[in-house]
Amino acid sequence: MVTSALPAPAAPAAPAAPPAGAFGDIDQLLRDRDGLLARVASGVDLASLTRVMVATIAACMAIVGAAIGSYRGGVQIAYGAVKLPLVLLGTAALSAPALTALGAALGRRVRLGADLALVIAALAFGALLLAACTPLILLGRSLSLGYHDMVLGLVVAFAIAGLASLRMIVRALSRESGPGRGSAIVGLCVVFALVGGQLSWALRPYLVRPRTPEVPFVREVGDTLFDALAGSLRSVRGIYTRDSAPLPEDR
Repeated sequence: MVTSALPAPAAPAAPAAPPAGAFGDIDQLLRDRDGLLARVASGVDLASLTRVMVATIAACMAIVGAAIGSYRGGVQIAYGAVKLPLVLLGTAALSAPALTALGAALGRRVRLGADLALVIAALAFGALLLAACTPLILLGRSLSLGYHDMVLGLVVAFAIAGLASLRMIVRALSRESGPGRGSAIVGLCVVFALVGGQLSWALRPYLVRPRTPEVPFVREVGDTLFDALAGSLRSVRGIYTRDSAPLPEDR
């Protein structure tokens, strides 16, 4: 009897063991995001990973918020250190269930724990990028950079960090198979932008002019972010309202 000389098929590789300790998780996030995404996909120790990423967001964004608040100084340093972590954690808390629900409606497998770990890990990566920009923020303050220049620089920094976080999530979803993947990616991008933008707007101000006499924790509830954008577009076209731009004789 002739026996086959073909080798037996190799067994599927087991998921790699998670790194030891919180610093191991952060190191994996910075140096081996492919491995971290594979870990999330396999569901290995997601609870521990999520806790570490939440702590990373809280610590990094507190540092960034305090640095931004130092432009005004005083109590705004503490306000910024409290509000910016709330923005990112609130974005994660609302975006992850939206991703799961949207994916389930489109035929994607329901994995709320994995989706939450993915979104929080991606936001933690963005928070680390922003924390790396803290010396630049402090440099702008020490050079007495103008208010609008500081605003522009912060917008660029936050945009880069947000795109990096979103790219990490899209990268993970692109590896999945089955229905609903593409639509879930598009839906998540929309939800991510809307939730993050509105939370940021609701908890403003962050960068306050040094001459501002009093600094509120948050501004009074008024128009939404989209109302403000619409008003800005009208202002660009030269259309003003009496309440927002009073005439000189009415001042």
